[in-house]
Amino acid sequence: MVADVNARLRARCCFLLTALAAPPLAQAAGGHHSVDDADILPAGACEQENWASRAQGGARMMHVGAACRLGPVQLGAAAEYARDQGASATAWGLELKWAHAVTDSLSLGVVAQPVWQAHLRPRYQGVSALALASWRPRDDLAFHANAGRDFVKGGDDEKRGGVAAEWMAAQDWWLTVERYREQATHFTRAGVRWLAAKNWSVDVSRAHRLAGPAPSNWTIGLSFTFGGD
Repeated sequence: MVADVNARLRARCCFLLTALAAPPLAQAAGGHHSVDDADILPAGACEQENWASRAQGGARMMHVGAACRLGPVQLGAAAEYARDQGASATAWGLELKWAHAVTDSLSLGVVAQPVWQAHLRPRYQGVSALALASWRPRDDLAFHANAGRDFVKGGDDEKRGGVAAEWMAAQDWWLTVERYREQATHFTRAGVRWLAAKNWSVDVSRAHRLAGPAPSNWTIGLSFTFGGD
């Protein structure tokens, strides 16, 4: 029994590590989406994001995070709580993100995200590092690509990355599709974002497992931006 609980907690550790690696974003690839954009918030602006996920099999996760633009970089912090089959885990993550516009339509960036977990020794679990690229051929269309790794303390490092496309289907409505790898699993994701007000947006998506151990899941999120020069 104790061994089973410990195994589930370890599984939740890996789940939280990769979930926290999905960074808090601005009005682009979307907070809980796995493929990041090569953009940061405007000078002096901040964003607060919350989302909840439910995986196939019943595992649940809650996320609360915030990020602010400080000089040339974006700094963020997040907390997540996961529960599955009576076992639970809590983790915290930080984010350091830099991005630069190469042309009017192309931008490049990098992001690093260390993660810690409660009730483990050592608490530090690892860091995700990604190179980012975004291309916007039109105001209503964007493409993103990521490539990097999850560096897991005391475990095997994992490749991480993917590609995504966004399209504004109607005023204040964006559709997103992704093809990505995380948790040693290949996924596709489809989602919709509603810009409910000037500074508010709501996201809903479905991630479908193609191959690998991690389950498919549904996620709903709420984002709020404030400040800025």
